[in-house]
Amino acid sequence: MTDHVKFFTTNKVPADYSNHITEITLAYETYGKLNHTNDNAILIIHGFSSDSHVASHNINDVPGWWEWAVGPDKPLDTNKYYIVCANNFGSCFGSTGPVTPPPSIADIVFCQQKLQEELGIDKWYAVIGGSLGGMAVLEWIALYPENIQRAVCLNAGAKLSFMGQGLTDIQQELIRSVPDKGFNLARRLANLSYVGEEFFTEQQLENPDWRLNDFLEEESAMFVERFNCNSYLSFLQAMRSYDLTLRNSPLAKCLSKPRILLVGCLEDILFPIWVIKETELRLSKFVKTNKVIVNSKFGHDAFLMDELLYGKIIRNFL
Repeated sequence: MTDHVKFFTTNKVPADYSNHITEITLAYETYGKLNHTNDNAILIIHGFSSDSHVASHNINDVPGWWEWAVGPDKPLDTNKYYIVCANNFGSCFGSTGPVTPPPSIADIVFCQQKLQEELGIDKWYAVIGGSLGGMAVLEWIALYPENIQRAVCLNAGAKLSFMGQGLTDIQQELIRSVPDKGFNLARRLANLSYVGEEFFTEQQLENPDWRLNDFLEEESAMFVERFNCNSYLSFLQAMRSYDLTLRNSPLAKCLSKPRILLVGCLEDILFPIWVIKETELRLSKFVKTNKVIVNSKFGHDAFLMDELLYGKIIRNFL
């Protein structure tokens, strides 16, 4: 955890926790400055296993998980925008978590909205997220549409694909039924789904000694050292159970509807194009959306790794 992490604690908790949790803390970081009209703030919602450290704060700071996207003159330009990124409720990097029951996507968004109130921001200029963070963006649209001007959902949709659901179920079973090794095996399985086939092919072409199994083992070993297994199970459940519901949503009665961008990747097996199209269909009954479909060897993780492509998309929409 860096020296720039701030903490916000609220006694307003989601309904499922009101009987056994009296307060919730969120670890968060900010970049840039809030302008005098408080209308340049952007909320970034991290994916499954990231944290609040989206970018470095100075040359002596460690790089963040979206270093290429956030900073002066970058797609999320800190000369123009006030950037906020909070570690999700239920995680293991400073925010309250892991917790029982596992938090839903709606619970995660509920806590972020309390942070919005604390910061004195009436309306986000944009809410942006990918993967689990993209699901949370959709939930912001469903729950608090009056609180956002723009919404950017990257490589995520109204629900997981059937492939994603199956992979999630297998990961949960591995963790619960295989002592000691289950967490590592689950993460290896997950890593297979994050990038496209072309990515693995290029690795071997560039290095004839490269082996897929060695790559998966190395990546997974590093991950299980830093991440909490119970938080991992919680977020698997959050993604597995999410299904965007807009019936009786505040979005229907919202007078100032947010602009929405959905971005999908052809190589993404967790949120394939049919999921993106179905998400667009659900939203289109209430609000106009923009949809961009891209091709990237990085598959599901393209929003993290394909900086030229996604940087241009984000910059153009904002």
